[in-house]
Amino acid sequence: MKKVWSPLSLIVLVALVISACATPGPPPAMDVQAIPNGRYHQKVDVLYFILDASYSMNEGYNGLCKFKVAKSVIDNFNKTMPKVTTQVALRTFGHDEAISKETTAVMAPLERYHSAALSEGLNKVTKAGGFSHLEDALSAAGKELKDNNGPMAMVIVTDGKDMGSAPLAAARALREAHGSRLCLYTVLVGNDKGGSQLLSQMADITGCGRAVTADSLATGAAMNAFVKEVLLSGKMDSDGDGVIDARDKCPNTPRGVKVDSVGCPLDSDRDGVPDYRDRCPGTPIGVKVDANGCPLPSKSAEVTAAGTWIYKDIQFEVNKSDLRQSSFPVLDEIVGVLKEQPKLNVEIQGHTDSTGAHDYNVGLSQRRANSVKAYLVSKGIDSSRMTTKGYGPDRPIASNKTKAGRARNRRVELKPIR
Repeated sequence: MKKVWSPLSLIVLVALVISACATPGPPPAMDVQAIPNGRYHQKVDVLYFILDASYSMNEGYNGLCKFKVAKSVIDNFNKTMPKVTTQVALRTFGHDEAISKETTAVMAPLERYHSAALSEGLNKVTKAGGFSHLEDALSAAGKELKDNNGPMAMVIVTDGKDMGSAPLAAARALREAHGSRLCLYTVLVGNDKGGSQLLSQMADITGCGRAVTADSLATGAAMNAFVKEVLLSGKMDSDGDGVIDARDKCPNTPRGVKVDSVGCPLDSDRDGVPDYRDRCPGTPIGVKVDANGCPLPSKSAEVTAAGTWIYKDIQFEVNKSDLRQSSFPVLDEIVGVLKEQPKLNVEIQGHTDSTGAHDYNVGLSQRRANSVKAYLVSKGIDSSRMTTKGYGPDRPIASNKTKAGRARNRRVELKPIR
């Protein structure tokens, strides 16, 4: 309301305000249909709520209190929203003097969205009162948003009653300042015909908003659709990789993995293993690789499920770390692989069976791993590309109860590392 009142009219008004929402109650609790996180793109950088807290909002309609309905619209919107990085604010206008003596005030400052912060701001507005100055709220919001260059949505919840044409002028000023980047949505609370007409005209000003009624948002499904319309692009992205499902040829990509234009993990060296799993990036095109993206070892090796390479033909003198001459051809194959892949580093692992003392076997396996490294260095492989580790009998791959099993456990493995 924005009229000039006579003393008698004010007395009558105060009496009405005191009793207006005493009988009408809040709307029934809504069956919230929250939007899952990460399934949609946010389409706005700023979401700005403006709530009418003026005298007329204390009126009842259809057995409901308009002020309580208005608050529930924003509360239910908040409960439906997914987690987003959008900046969100709540501003009110009107006010009971116990809330604010200003014609418009910020209840939740413009900051990155936090559901609790918006809820806390809404809870600050416990009473309605004062005259309607929607234009003041729009002008103040415009000043806050003057440096914002991204897309914005403004949701105004009001009865639109007895406001004159000033809000239209303020809305046009916002349009002039922000152009098509601002979409204005109005939510009519109540059934005032003049208010309905005003809010429809305001929503039309920006060309990308819409006028709706609070009654039309009373169900969880309707609010879910409204939140998507205002805040989200409406394009589902189930795995959150930035590519909508309709174009995503690689669904269920792990979170945080970089993808190409069709949603598939990047494979920079085109070896068939995506970068996030590739332990050997930069493999030359055409070179066959294992599941870790590393070049397949020589024909003498066996690739384990863990991605290591077992060389069963690397043999040593009994109880010694001296390499037998029969091992040289296999070792030379390893030299060839490492020279072809200058960025490939390896851990050389020594293993034994369980025969004999544990500490002795650990030491023996370490010395044997060192011998393999020394041979590879002698053939021109940079020492810094290789580490060694003796595991002794601690990582058997077969039973130590049989001769064949013990033979398999006496081995050298190479583990490709970044």
